[in-house]
Amino acid sequence: MAKTIAYVQERGYSTEDNLMTALTTSQSETANCRKNLRSTQQELKRINEQIHYTGQYLANKSVYREFLHAKNKKQFRQEHLSEITLYETARNFLKQHSENETLLSMKLLKSEKEKLLSIKNMQRQEYQKRKQYEKELQTVCKNVEMILHGKSDFEKNSEKDIPPR
Repeated sequence: MAKTIAYVQERGYSTEDNLMTALTTSQSETANCRKNLRSTQQELKRINEQIHYTGQYLANKSVYREFLHAKNKKQFRQEHLSEITLYETARNFLKQHSENETLLSMKLLKSEKEKLLSIKNMQRQEYQKRKQYEKELQTVCKNVEMILHGKSDFEKNSEKDIPPR
């Protein structure tokens, strides 16, 4: 109880309403941090897919070019089916997911990935801090409620479990 009172006084919460407002604000900020982190993770997933398919496209481009110039296309396709399939899959993916018709370089994609990883790490740290602060405020709110109103959740639950005599 003494720690709770010291915490409330140090932080300047003069009323229970002020404390509850701080908790509500903290919950909102934590939710926003989580939303931003998830957004960055989705963008990172998109970049990783683009890196994967760009690498697949570039690795099999020469085989596909040979296929286009081959005299017996049917036989060449049978001999190099996996490479041609990988190339066509990558090409179709990149066409669907590109705003303009140009292929982004691997260097550019990897630098974008590094930037997103850095942002993700900062966002994760911020989210963890806010989550911990929110948990701290929840504990303080429960303790203040117990001090002011006299019953803890444990006592309330145990009263429900005991049958009347």
